[in-house]
Amino acid sequence: MEILEQIAQEAEQNTQVPAYPRSVEKVIAAVMSSSNFWKIVDLSDEPLPLVAEILKLLNKRDLVVFEGNQILLTEAGAELAKKLGIEPFASHRCPTCNGRGVVIDDSLRPAFEKFLEIQKNRPPAIHQYDQGYVTPENTFARVALADDRGDLRGKKVCVLGDDDLMSIALALTGLPAKVTILEIDERLVNFIKEVSDKYGLNIDARVHDLRQPLPEDVVGAYDTFFTDPPETVEAIKAFVGRGVATLKGPRCAGYFGVTRRESSLDKWARIQKVLLDMGLVITDLLHNFNEYVNWDYYQEMRGWQLTPVKEPPKEIWYKSTQFRVETIRGFKGFNEPIVGDIYNDAESSTT
Repeated sequence: MEILEQIAQEAEQNTQVPAYPRSVEKVIAAVMSSSNFWKIVDLSDEPLPLVAEILKLLNKRDLVVFEGNQILLTEAGAELAKKLGIEPFASHRCPTCNGRGVVIDDSLRPAFEKFLEIQKNRPPAIHQYDQGYVTPENTFARVALADDRGDLRGKKVCVLGDDDLMSIALALTGLPAKVTILEIDERLVNFIKEVSDKYGLNIDARVHDLRQPLPEDVVGAYDTFFTDPPETVEAIKAFVGRGVATLKGPRCAGYFGVTRRESSLDKWARIQKVLLDMGLVITDLLHNFNEYVNWDYYQEMRGWQLTPVKEPPKEIWYKSTQFRVETIRGFKGFNEPIVGDIYNDAESSTT
């Protein structure tokens, strides 16, 4: 274990990302399972900057080798893994629901089929707004989850940021009484308005920079919110706090994702404290529920500069855990102006 401790300490010192012997062990197990960098990040479930640094340190010690686009254990690395009892990863996720716990059943299928066609014409994700959207199946899995928890039927729903087109998916089902979106990207708002008009969805779509306080008529007016915030603690506080500010009262619900690709467990501990301080109870944590379609601007992001081998991602690698929270008495949202950079920290990789 001493070598794992040494590598973890050096990696943390170099990246300022919390690292443990367990972090190094998971990276080695991931290399035993795949030679692809993006899959190694996915499997290890550690922040990309930390994974990249650990791989470089393993390479420095001749425990892994970079051959073209492949990352492989050396003979010494394989011997170390055997000595420490490190094994490749195994997966036991449900093949039907992909581990999400919900399925798109017959009641949602007609709306989902319509959504599949609509989303083909969506505006592409752009780096300016740190966009990255989930698969269409994933969008409707969120719908299924919220309906399963009783948060949609006859409810007023607010979506804060909508590159996933949650507003369209929700409205197509006809389940919510009202759907409102607040989105900074005029391209998305115009697209959603066009779809809403064409299909008679009556979506209330507004251009709004969420760094600014919410419109007065939105505050305290909704039963459920959805958001997908950036991955810093301050961003979670700001965007989830905005969502909470839209809610009517106790026992209302919110949905958002938090990834391990840009968040260590130490950061998760701080995020969970922020949620508790808001008067939120975490009712659901669904690991790797959200799967994001690879975006075209990958060479512009910080993570590309950190990768030890330069191979574009081909399979989905960026995933996040789905949070569901509920408010209790005394809850409080956040609706103050947001000043400064809340998008970047030592663990960020997609900005």
